[in-house]
Amino acid sequence: MESDQPSPSEARAILDGLTADGASLATRVVTPWWYHLTLGLVVATIVMSQTLPAPLSIGLVVAGIVSLPVITTTYTRRYGVSASSPVGPRTRRLLVTTLIVLAAGMVAALAIRATEQSAWWGLLPAGVVLFATIVLGRRYDAALRLELAGGGAKT
Repeated sequence: MESDQPSPSEARAILDGLTADGASLATRVVTPWWYHLTLGLVVATIVMSQTLPAPLSIGLVVAGIVSLPVITTTYTRRYGVSASSPVGPRTRRLLVTTLIVLAAGMVAALAIRATEQSAWWGLLPAGVVLFATIVLGRRYDAALRLELAGGGAKT
């Protein structure tokens, strides 16, 4: 009776092929210069919009929500890989850190609006969110490449 399990040498060949595939995929995860900048501008606009009057605020949030999937889908279609799903502990931590910064920016913008401060103060949390999106996004990309290539998925 034959076994469906591969022999040790066949299993090693399969694993080597998977490692090579991971390394190949890692080289394809090259985010274009415009990606994090555009993403940061959209998110910063959403944050800043929270300090503006209701009709304008709602319009900017809707525009931002529509823009986000366009940006990520464009990247995914062009490069054949999604960079928005963490594959290991480093990318997971960076994604959570980014989301915390974005949430803090939204809370700060809403506090500015609630205290009836000038909408110009909204530039401060929007700028922090823009900067964080660019910096943490680039770090996320580097960690993603490392984890896809198999060099740190367990740390």
